[in-house]
Amino acid sequence: MTTLSPTQDSLRAGLFMVAAAASFVTNDTFVKLLDGSVPVGEIIAVRGTFSAILLAAACSQRKLFFATPLVFARSVLARSAFDLVATVLFIVALIHMPIANLTSIIQTVPLAVIVMAFLFLGERVGWRRILAVIAGFIGVLLIARPAPQTFSIYEMLALGIVLLAAVRDIMTRRIPAKVPSLIVAFANALFVTAGGFVLGVIQGFIGLELWQLGCLTAASLFLGLGYVFMVMTLRLGEIAVSAPFRYVNVLFSIFSGVVVFGEIPDLWALAGMALIVASGLYTIHRERMIRRRRAAC
Repeated sequence: MTTLSPTQDSLRAGLFMVAAAASFVTNDTFVKLLDGSVPVGEIIAVRGTFSAILLAAACSQRKLFFATPLVFARSVLARSAFDLVATVLFIVALIHMPIANLTSIIQTVPLAVIVMAFLFLGERVGWRRILAVIAGFIGVLLIARPAPQTFSIYEMLALGIVLLAAVRDIMTRRIPAKVPSLIVAFANALFVTAGGFVLGVIQGFIGLELWQLGCLTAASLFLGLGYVFMVMTLRLGEIAVSAPFRYVNVLFSIFSGVVVFGEIPDLWALAGMALIVASGLYTIHRERMIRRRRAAC
């Protein structure tokens, strides 16, 4: 059996991250193709059921079901609750916003995490990372352009999603190390799916036409594949190694917007996307340097 070098592992992890990004954007594309014809709760319930089954199989394969009581840990449930609200808002925004704009704004979540960690956890943040956060925020402004004639409630939803996802990620840090990552993902899928069914009951379920069922089935499949590729990425080493590859999300979403929906970003939006990606990549670079310095001490 051939042993891969750390460089080969890093390359494979990066490729799996790219595959995960492509899968998640494809999932979003199929959801957006529904164009609001299926209630949000029903979309979440159907997709979530598939994802929960897939993650249950992954937990079983890795013999993690002894840890299933940890699904009900307070920190795990709190994280899942925030993710449920973020998921609902994301689908609503996705239906009404250009897919590339929404995807790009969501990429500022790591920057929002830095701000929240500084404000609420007392973490030190250097001036370079502060400048990266400011650059990312300017990128959001270039995309959203909050003028009365162009700004809508859906840009507000996108910003709300960023805040919710940042709180979710802060809570993830509070989850004890003994809880396996797959169990966290499984708990998240169960909670979001249950929330989808509750919302579906409130909104009312509809009988799906064949094309709607096809879109939901494809969305579920690609969402599941995205989770699988993310797990494969994590198994190959630290997420920091492959994290820069997550920003190919923006490229895939631009491609989807142009080819599938005829959404062509203007120069201001493209400049904003570039700023967000650049600030995110620089933040990853700085955090790597900080980790190396701490390890050397």
